[in-house]
Amino acid sequence: MTQRSWWGAELLGRHADDEVWARAADREVTFGRLRHETAWLAGVLRHYGIRARSTVALGGNVSFTYLWTLFALWSLDAQVVLVETPPGRRPRDVPPGPERVQFSVSLGEGRERPHDFVDECEVLVRRRAGGAPGTSGHCLVQFSSGTTGRPKAIGRSPESLLAELDRLAAVEGVARRGERVAVLEPLSRSFGLIGGMLHALAVGATLVLPTARTAAAAVRAASGAHVVLGNPHHFRGLAWAEPGRFPHLRLAASSGDALPPEIPAVFRGRHGVRVGQAYGTTETGIVAADLTGRFGPAGVGVPVPGTRTRVVGGVLEVHVPESPYLYDDTPWAGGWMSTRDLVTRDPLTGALRLRGRVQGVGDASVDLLRIESVLRAHRHITDAVVLGVGPIEAHVASSTELEGDELRSWCRRFLGAAPVPDRYHVLRELPRTARGKAVRDRGVLRRHRTHPPGACRCISW
Repeated sequence: MTQRSWWGAELLGRHADDEVWARAADREVTFGRLRHETAWLAGVLRHYGIRARSTVALGGNVSFTYLWTLFALWSLDAQVVLVETPPGRRPRDVPPGPERVQFSVSLGEGRERPHDFVDECEVLVRRRAGGAPGTSGHCLVQFSSGTTGRPKAIGRSPESLLAELDRLAAVEGVARRGERVAVLEPLSRSFGLIGGMLHALAVGATLVLPTARTAAAAVRAASGAHVVLGNPHHFRGLAWAEPGRFPHLRLAASSGDALPPEIPAVFRGRHGVRVGQAYGTTETGIVAADLTGRFGPAGVGVPVPGTRTRVVGGVLEVHVPESPYLYDDTPWAGGWMSTRDLVTRDPLTGALRLRGRVQGVGDASVDLLRIESVLRAHRHITDAVVLGVGPIEAHVASSTELEGDELRSWCRRFLGAAPVPDRYHVLRELPRTARGKAVRDRGVLRRHRTHPPGACRCISW
C-alpha cells in the first residue's frame, strides 16, 4: 500500500507544510515534518518486514516519535495493537501485547520515566515467534478499561475511525482550525487518540501535549489552549489553578469516567468556563456529547449524529453492526451492545443522564451516581463507588472509623425517600484500574475487601 493510497493519507495531507501540527512545552512540529517523518519511518519499518496485514504491538515513551510511528504503521496497512505502560512501570517491563502479534515496536525502552514527554526517542523493532497476520479489517486494537472485569481487545476499522471523525465534526463546540487543543488524556486511549489527536489533525488544530502526567504539567499544557480535553482527575487539578491562568480557554470537556458535580462547579467559578462531557466506549467510540456543559455534570448530552441508541430496562444500548471484540468467538447477534450504564433519557431534549453501572437485578431507576456524590460529600469519606441495583452496595474510602448508623443517616438526610445502599463497605482506599478508573466489578471489589485482612469493615442492615 503506497503512502498516497492508505486510508489516512488525506488527513495527513490536508494542511500546509509550515502549519504547526503539534506542540509540547516550547517544542513544535509542523505538518511538513510529520509527513516527512511518517514516510521515512514507514520505509524503515518496511525493511523489517512489516507490511499489509502485519500485526504490530506499539507501546512506550510519550513522544512525537510515538505518533509518527503509529501513522507509519497505518500507512503500511498494518494492524496496530496499542499497549499502554501503567504508571510506575517502564516500557521494557510491560508485556508487548497479545501473544499472536508478529512484531512489537517499543519506544524509549531505556528511559526510566516513560510518561514524561520527549521529542524523539529510539525505536526498537522485534519479531515475535508464533505471531500471525491479521485476518480482520481492523487497523487499530485497543483494550477496554477493565472497570467491570478483565480488559477486552477491541478492534476498529479504518471506516469506523473515519466515520467517528465525521460524527465529531458535527458536535457543537468541537475544536476548530487554528485553535490549540490540549489533550491531557493518554493517546493510547480512545478519547485522547480519536477525539483529541485525530480530530485536531482532521480540522487543522494544533495538538498540545503535557510534558508529564502531573497536575503542574496539565496546567502548563492548558494555559495557552483554546480547548482542553481530559478526564475528571485532570479537571480536579485544573479547577484549583490560579484564576486567569487559562486566558484563551473556551471549551473544557471531560470523558472516561463519571464527573463528580463539585469539579465543574469549582472550575466554572474560578475560570468562567463550564466543564462539558463526551460519553462513549472503546467499542463504539463517541456516543453522546455535551461539550459546552449545558446539561450539567450528570448529563452527557444527546447522542451524536450517526449513532443509534436505545434504553432497555434503564440500561443504554448502542448499535454496533459487527462484533468489536477481536479475540472473542461468541456469535454477534442483533447488533445491539449493552454499555451496562444506567441512564435516563430526557423526553424533551433527548439528552442522556448517567446514573451509574448496572450490577445484579432490581430497581433500574436507582441513581447510583447521586448516591456516590452524597457519600463523597461526607467529611470523612475520600472516595465512593456504589453498585446496584440489587442489593445496592456502597464501597467508601476513609481513614476514620465510620459507624453504619452514621452512613445510613447521612444518605437519608440528603436522598430522602430515594433508595439508599443496603450494605456499606469501609476501606482505607478503593481499587482502581491501571488507567486510574474506579473499579466497578463486584468480584474485584470483594477480593479487594478480603486482602489484606482487616482493611475493610462491612456494615449491612
